[in-house]
Amino acid sequence: MSQYQLRVYSLRGSDALSAYEKIWAQHIPGMAKHRITTHGVWTVPAAPGNETPRLYALVSYRDADDVRERLEAFLASPEFRADMEGFDIGQIIGLDEIPLTPTVDSPLR
Repeated sequence: MSQYQLRVYSLRGSDALSAYEKIWAQHIPGMAKHRITTHGVWTVPAAPGNETPRLYALVSYRDADDVRERLEAFLASPEFRADMEGFDIGQIIGLDEIPLTPTVDSPLR
């Protein structure tokens, strides 16, 4: 069974969300090289009552892989550095990494 993680990025504003959405599209092939599979990426724009725009990404790691090790390898890669070039990392004001366990009947088991 794969190890799943929901990654929730809180961004400083709508422009940052738009820019980071494009960066995430670039991340997908580089992450795959590091055995991290992206299953989906979603955005939630700022709205009254929810002033912080967010980007959600559902990723998985192979069962036997160390999640931290895989992620750190990607973050140290030339692909990641190229993806992030020109983006002010300060535009990401929060990151939650939520491990998810699929239920017995989940299609993503």
